[in-house]
Amino acid sequence: MLGFLSKRPKRPLQNTSDESPGRDSFEALLDKFGTPPPSGNEASTKRPEDDIEVAIKAFKSHVENVKEVSLRLEELGKMLKSGELSENVYRMIMDELGDQLSISVEEIFRLREVLEITKAKAKLEWAKEKVGFTEPETKGVYMLFEREDYTRNLAGATISSRWESMISKIDSALSTLTIEEELSIIKQYLSLIESRFSPRVDSAKIERAKMVCEQRLSRISEKWASIRRDKLERVINLELKASQIKEKIKEIEVRYAVGELDQGTYEYTMSDLRASLNRVQKTISELRKSINNMDTKMFRCSELLRQNP
Repeated sequence: MLGFLSKRPKRPLQNTSDESPGRDSFEALLDKFGTPPPSGNEASTKRPEDDIEVAIKAFKSHVENVKEVSLRLEELGKMLKSGELSENVYRMIMDELGDQLSISVEEIFRLREVLEITKAKAKLEWAKEKVGFTEPETKGVYMLFEREDYTRNLAGATISSRWESMISKIDSALSTLTIEEELSIIKQYLSLIESRFSPRVDSAKIERAKMVCEQRLSRISEKWASIRRDKLERVINLELKASQIKEKIKEIEVRYAVGELDQGTYEYTMSDLRASLNRVQKTISELRKSINNMDTKMFRCSELLRQNP
């Protein structure tokens, strides 16, 4: 069992290697949306879209790593409570897992921001191309394309398909981590910091980690506010539907009581209405549970952020 806990997950892509661009490289990549590509010998053999692929691969790798570490942390807590581990062994393994979690969590936040900005700018360039502002001399339309790839004949096909492909790949990568999962990760990460299971981490680093979490939590809060409104609206509509079904059930019962409906028709209709009511009520319950779970996690994360390191 200890082997499962102490085993290092597949190492995420590091942003210090030649194949994985760091913060400066990504910022330079984003700046290229407004700059035409170099010509002739100035053109690099490595295209900006290759950096996007590396960013996507790194994001997915860190997401996978965080999920693996989270499972180990949960199992570790159970083993401590059951007495299978001593406090000292527990803290040693927790310290190692905490370091791994810290690295991947911060990289996930950074890479998500890079990919979201890239996606937004790609949509703007695609929209510009759709309305006809794609003359060869126009700045910004060369993002992800070498000069020789661009011709008027390709403007309506190749460029559009590449924009769409890039946006689709980014969406696919970001969807591997839902806001519910991300909020759980933030909660777990902040709990780890608050518990101080990593004595090597100084207060300055803890404060920086909390700042990163606070910034991401603010973004999640904005998204959740919109999603929450939609879910509450669905609940209201479903409750209205449930009320209508209940009224229909009462009507059928009255019609059967006065002899308007025979036994077979009554039983068939009632069975169908009750099944529909159960489905609606189950959906309402699931939506309310989802809303309550997210609200609770949001509150807990905010509470952890307010606590002193």
